[in-house]
Amino acid sequence: MAETFTFLPKRKFGIVFHIFMTAIIMAGCGTLTWLAFQQTGGTMLVVDLLGSVFLFLLLPFVGYRGYALIKGIYSLKRDGLRIRWGLRAEDIPLSEVVWVRPATDLEVPLSLPALSVPGAMLGYVEHPNLGPVEFIASSSRNLVIVATINKIYVLSPERKEEFVQRFQRALEMGTLTPMEAYSSIPAAFVRQIVLDRVGRTLIPAGLGLTLSLLVIVGLSVSSRSMVSIGYDPQGNLLPPVASMRLLLLPVLAVLLYIAGSVAGVYFYRKPATRPVSWLVWSGSLITPFLLIIAASILLNAA
Repeated sequence: MAETFTFLPKRKFGIVFHIFMTAIIMAGCGTLTWLAFQQTGGTMLVVDLLGSVFLFLLLPFVGYRGYALIKGIYSLKRDGLRIRWGLRAEDIPLSEVVWVRPATDLEVPLSLPALSVPGAMLGYVEHPNLGPVEFIASSSRNLVIVATINKIYVLSPERKEEFVQRFQRALEMGTLTPMEAYSSIPAAFVRQIVLDRVGRTLIPAGLGLTLSLLVIVGLSVSSRSMVSIGYDPQGNLLPPVASMRLLLLPVLAVLLYIAGSVAGVYFYRKPATRPVSWLVWSGSLITPFLLIIAASILLNAA
């Protein structure tokens, strides 16, 4: 059994579900934005914009889960099992595996993790007989349990019976050179960012200023129908336009904040590029601050 046997999770229904959810969120975001621009100002304008921003912030979460499903794979070799699921990675030496069996063999059925949806059944649950188990699965219909010395995993290979048979065969044959154990957990990575003094300061501060800009502009446009958006080369105010155009400022700030946050997380993965992530997050803080100043100047212009 020198070759690698590749097993994919059940994907079809999960991919369709995530595409559907992405479309629903984008439609909701677009509808709330359209409703906001129909308002003449006031509280409902702010509520619609905040709702649109909230839905927009869900897109990276849903998108990542769909991406993780597409990239999900279980690779079985004689020296161990390799699991890849988005940012989640686990290399399990064969010498650490105690047993493998279908979840249907359990007397007490497994409960699913919180927020489980088709294509993304991820996280931990407590089982009365097994203790804590980690799901890295896409479907509840073909679950396989892999018990190791230190941890228990629940997987969902599409060819469940073949996966169990080949794994048991590998356990019987044993290995002389087990793979090196490796684990990468997204939650641990997020925790690392939270514990970073610079990151936990810049990211929330940037979000706070971005939402403040949204509230300031949303409430301000209700008090006037027209506003000048700048000065000509002679220093005279430009002809006034509809004040609703100022809403482009918070929309721009939200887009830049999301882009900056994602880029910062990307660069934070490696210690050598973490200063770059701090610089990017600083930009996500400075941008809404400057836009607040710009909005204040335009709103207070004579």
